[in-house]
Parts: sequence; structure tokens; C-alpha cells
Amino acid sequence: MDGLIRVVQLPIIEEHLRSLKQEIEQRTQIAASLVCTDETLSEVKKVRTELKKDFDKLETQRKVIKQAVLKPYEQFESVYKECVSDAFKKADCVLKIKITDVENGLKSRCKEELKSYFDELCTLENLDFLKFEQLNLTIDMASARAKTPKKLREQIETFIKGISADLSTISNMENSPEILMEYKQNLNLAQSIGIVNERKTRIEREKQLSEQHKQSQEAQEQAVAKVEAIAPPIEKTVQKPEPQPELQEKIYSCKFTVYATKEQLLKLKNFLNMEGIEYE
Repeated sequence: MDGLIRVVQLPIIEEHLRSLKQEIEQRTQIAASLVCTDETLSEVKKVRTELKKDFDKLETQRKVIKQAVLKPYEQFESVYKECVSDAFKKADCVLKIKITDVENGLKSRCKEELKSYFDELCTLENLDFLKFEQLNLTIDMASARAKTPKKLREQIETFIKGISADLSTISNMENSPEILMEYKQNLNLAQSIGIVNERKTRIEREKQLSEQHKQSQEAQEQAVAKVEAIAPPIEKTVQKPEPQPELQEKIYSCKFTVYATKEQLLKLKNFLNMEGIEYE
């Protein structure tokens, strides 16, 4: 199909850019070298305006030329799309779908064969908790076309052997039932051991704190019991003295909150009773 597309005529553009280059460089260099002060500000602005005016004229001409050059190409591209690219792209899309369907079919057949082999090995090793998806196998076209995908079968065998070795290790460990339960979830021996050990440590720590709290309460209760046994609470009725107008001392009322242990509160109560101080 070589030579079917030919350039018959190129747009002819008359240009004087090369001849203008030297003039433009001189003008722009002179403008850039101008010193701008309060006295020369108006002159500098005038030079800048003239440069911008000339540049805008050239830009307008450039855009006109660009449009003139691109228009024939855009017309050609439209015809090319209709006669060539649309047909090729349509055919490519159809063929891609057909190829994908066949390749997916081959991969699916290969996957089913590998799954049967996986299930067979799991039955032999008594690994009924494993799932084929946990392998994360990538089935390429080379394996899909192979009569016996040796490489992927070896991956399955290695995976099964690793699981069996881990289970053998777990069976000889302390807390094996708990580790096994975690292992069946993540298939990671080190992680499973770590989870169980951390849980055991946390439970033991909570148990120790609970025991310490219990012992503290018992010790406090025993201390209160000893004080009560040595100095039982004094209960007596305090009779108010007969009023003596001249000698009677004024009685004040005071309310406050006490923060103390049981033993301290008991001592305070005994002191109030011994001093004949009324309280509510």
C-alpha cells in the first residue's frame, strides 16, 4: 500500500521573516537598553507601544497563514478518516474481542484444571480450610496453552508444602489451638504467633491488676476491722448543759466535707464522740 498517499502540491507561503530578523533584533535590543526614569517614562511607553503594535500585526498574519495551511490538511484528514482509519479501527476492535474471548477461554480452562489439582493436594494433606483464591496465581498465555502448566503446578505444590510445614510447627507449640485459629485467617505463622502472644500478655496484665486491686481492698478492710476491734465506736448521749446566761459559751455551726480512708473516718468519729461534739 506504499505510495497510495502523495503530496500533490504544498501551500506556497511568501515570507520575508529572514530579512526582518536583523531589523527586529536591533529594535528590540535598543528598546531593552532604554533607561526608564521619570523624565524618559513617556518615551519608553511610546517605544513599547510601537513594538507591541508591530508584533500584533505579525501575529495576525501568522494566524491567517496557519489557517490557510491547516485547512487543506483538515479536509484531507476528514477524507482519510472516512476511507481508512474508521475501517481499520472497526476491524481491530472486532478482532480484539475475538482474541480476548479465546484467551479468556484458555485461561479459564487452565484455571479449572489447576483448581482440581489444588483440591486434590488439599485432600491428601487434610487442608480443607484452604481456598484456591488464596494462591493469587497469575495465569499467563504460555501456561494457558500448555497441556500441563508445570510452572503453576509447582507453585501450588510449594504453597501446599509450606502450609503443611507451618501446621506441623503449630501442633508442637504452646497455645496451638489459638494460633491455629489465627493462622487459618491469615496464613502467616509469625503474625499468628504474635497476635496470640500479645493477647495472652494483655489478659495476664489485666488479671494482675485485678488481683492487686482485690488485695488492696482486702488489706484496707482488715485494717478497719483491727481498729474497730481495738477501739469500738463510742456511743454516748451528750446532755446539753443547763443554760447559764452569764457563763454559757456561744455554740457555732460548721459544715465541711472530709476526704479520708475508712480508718481515718473511724478515728475522726471517735474523736468527735470523746469531745462531745455534736454532728449530723
